[in-house]
Amino acid sequence: MELIIGIVAALVGSAGMFSYLKFGKKWVNVKDIPEEEIARVADKLISKKIEEAEKEIEENKRKSDDRLRELRKETEEHEELLLEREKKLNERTKMIDKKSEELEVSSESVKKMQRGLEKTRMQLKEELERISGLTQEEAKQKLMSQVDEDIKDYEAKKIRQAEKHVEEIADERGKEILVESMQRIVTDYVGETTTSTIKIEDDKVKGRVIGKEGRNIRAFEKLTGVDVIVDESPNTIALSSFDPLRREIAAVALSKLIGDGRIHPSSIEEAIRKAKNEISIEIKKNGQILAEEAGWPGIDIGLLKLIGKMKYRTSYGQSLMSHTIEVMRLGEVLAAELNADIDLVKRACLLHDVGKVLTHKIDSPHHHISGQVARKYGLDDKLVNAIESHHLDIEPQSVEAVIVYLADAISGARPGARKDSYEQYIQRIEALENVAKELGGDKIEEVFAIKAGRELRVIVKPALITDDEMTVLAKDLAATIEKTQNYPGNVEVTLIRETRAVEIAR
Repeated sequence: MELIIGIVAALVGSAGMFSYLKFGKKWVNVKDIPEEEIARVADKLISKKIEEAEKEIEENKRKSDDRLRELRKETEEHEELLLEREKKLNERTKMIDKKSEELEVSSESVKKMQRGLEKTRMQLKEELERISGLTQEEAKQKLMSQVDEDIKDYEAKKIRQAEKHVEEIADERGKEILVESMQRIVTDYVGETTTSTIKIEDDKVKGRVIGKEGRNIRAFEKLTGVDVIVDESPNTIALSSFDPLRREIAAVALSKLIGDGRIHPSSIEEAIRKAKNEISIEIKKNGQILAEEAGWPGIDIGLLKLIGKMKYRTSYGQSLMSHTIEVMRLGEVLAAELNADIDLVKRACLLHDVGKVLTHKIDSPHHHISGQVARKYGLDDKLVNAIESHHLDIEPQSVEAVIVYLADAISGARPGARKDSYEQYIQRIEALENVAKELGGDKIEEVFAIKAGRELRVIVKPALITDDEMTVLAKDLAATIEKTQNYPGNVEVTLIRETRAVEIAR
């Protein structure tokens, strides 16, 4: 009892400074509670706590038993799973062992078969060599040769098929491009002739042009190399020469003389000198026109002068300048259609016939001369090839070169573009002049083939040849012309040696 009271007292003491307890519905002083009551209350509290503790222990035991059963169940499941896996592993091990044994047996069988095949192969090889009379290397070479031949036949067949297909497409596309190119080029063509006419207001002028005893007309013809035709045609004087440049100089000079009214040998010389200066300026202007057409602003001045002379040269009766412009325009269209270098094509077209300006000075095909001129002025090799290969005796090395060839061919093949008989006439006249230049060499100052080639007028340098030597040279020229040239009728060879003595009176 004392123990219980002590516990209750301790509980009461744990309340700190509380001196009263609520007992029933009243607050009473602890000292006033009987010990028996305290003991009873203490027993009740202890019993309650013991009961709660027993319940908690029972609950914990139940939970532990449940967890233990779960763990046992999981353990049993894991053991079953492990047993199953072990069983499968044992079965797989047995299967692998069996496969390994089978593989060893198969490997041995394969080796045995290989040995048998090798033996058979050797036997067949020996038998084949015996029958064919060829060794292995010889048979291999023969087989390779046959394979190569078969491959070549196959390739050739495919190439022929491809070429045929390409030709069909190229032919059709080529026609389209050419037709389109020709449709886009509009050309005004006037055939060049060998005569020019000078209009005069009064036929009395003809007498002054002829001069006393014909001295004016002879002086004019000698200095220009042009035939002056004064006939019954009203108000007209004709100038005849195969060389358009000579004819143009003569026309300008004669127009000046007629306009001035003073016509005599000294005024004729002065008029011709002025005419040559004017034509020289005109040549430069013509060159600038062609250079602008080609889109070549920085062209060398030497080339500019050469191409400017194209206006006064002909190609099969057509002005070389007109032909060149036409070829440039055709080349530009073709180059655009074929995605080629348009600038290179236009420049090559510009210079492709420049050699014709010099053919009377250089004995070589005009396109070869054109190539030499291009090299002289340091032009690009590709451009040079495009210039000199347009007659195909030199191989074109680029698509641009082929375009130049096509443009030139189209221009030349156009109906009415060329007069073969005129070109043959020009070639015959030039050949006559070249005979004199080659035979006379440095002794020759000027050579003029006049009267449609019926007269060859040669002006010699008086300091290099005597009168007696002139007679010999004239005979040699006539004999050479008879042997080397084809011409209708006769050719009169006239040599002129003029000496002058000039003194000034002061």
